Amino acid sequence: MLLDMAAWSRVAVLNLYRALLREGRNLRYTDRDYYYTFIKKEFRKNQHLTNEEEKLKQLEKGIYFLNNKLGGLV
Repeated sequence: MLLDMAAWSRVAVLNLYRALLREGRNLRYTDRDYYYTFIKKEFRKNQHLTNEEEKLKQLEKGIYFLNNKLGGLV
């Protein structure tokens, strides 16, 4: 997929955010507004992380979510 990043970076996070929002256009069984609100809330919740391990963990979690059909929401 588009996001095969090994390390956390601002660019990697922005690419993940954009990709998740783009994928939201293809939802059939989930309300798009709910999905967009959820994605934005998760990114805002984690924007103040300072621990590199936590940042990487959250980035990997987002990539996993994207690569696995949004956790079954599509």
